[in-house]
Amino acid sequence: LQGSVPADLLARIPEFPADAKIATRKAGSDILQPVADAVPNLIGGSADLYGSTLNYINASKDFNAANYGGRNIRFGIREHGMCAIMNGVAYDGLFRASGATFLVFADYCRASIRLAALSGLGTIYIFTHDSVGVGEDGPTHQPVETVSGLRVIPNLDVIRPADPEETAGAFAAALQRTTGPTLLSLTRQVVPNLSEIPVATRRQGVLKGGYIAVKETGPLKTILLAAGSELQHAVAAAKTLGTGVRVVSVPSFHRFDAQPQSYRDDVLPPACRARVAIEAGVTGLWWKYVGLDGKVIGIDRFGLSAPGGKVMEVLGITAQAVVDAAQSLA
Repeated sequence: LQGSVPADLLARIPEFPADAKIATRKAGSDILQPVADAVPNLIGGSADLYGSTLNYINASKDFNAANYGGRNIRFGIREHGMCAIMNGVAYDGLFRASGATFLVFADYCRASIRLAALSGLGTIYIFTHDSVGVGEDGPTHQPVETVSGLRVIPNLDVIRPADPEETAGAFAAALQRTTGPTLLSLTRQVVPNLSEIPVATRRQGVLKGGYIAVKETGPLKTILLAAGSELQHAVAAAKTLGTGVRVVSVPSFHRFDAQPQSYRDDVLPPACRARVAIEAGVTGLWWKYVGLDGKVIGIDRFGLSAPGGKVMEVLGITAQAVVDAAQSLA
């Protein structure tokens, strides 16, 4: 009734196989089940997209007139209504409300999300299909500007995890936060489990918003930054670029910016000005991290209709693009 979250919540989420290759929306579904067991006042729902968002608590059933005990709410095709109802549930205070839809439909929800942030409500948004990796649905469903548009809402924590283990950290972070809403931005497409980075580093790193994913083994010359599914490209590029390259994962700008200056300077040493960031979205918000001497690889245009991997390649979201950008700064 107090709404507390078990201190060992992360430990209750099983680790994923090192060679796992799954979408973070699927990882989120797997994580939701032990999380729901550990937090019995967590309820979920979806705006008519359970089959795609996978935000369903399997141990329960649907909430309806015949079953008030159900923990899954079918809100119907009304994203704004879903998020408004979540605000009401949060104001009541007994339950933790989560709701899911495609990320591109966040614009329908924006007024309710903004009010949740303004009011300090601990709502949780599980928004999937988070980039041009959506593929064949085309530009109408490819949210190139949406993540950045949400990041600028004060007191809204937008977390875009890179792989299954960062997704575990993201769920824990969302449940632990009660002073404002949290939005999880999850992929439709399969991503690799970045098992060369220790599990604890990835999970705990999300709680701080940004962390050193791969540390240089020689004198630091270049820093590669990434969020979400593009972290894999930064990690791959570092292997080509050599021993003086550091890779920094920044799943949450909100959390990283709230860290002490000493921590941020440790992760992003001011003396290293050769920096490249990559994310499959508009580039504007990344410049505060790369500075005037750095480069940002992103998508400052609408997408196109093709298989998701092909769209990423055509729009330059690749490890080779990171390598080329980094070498141009040398």
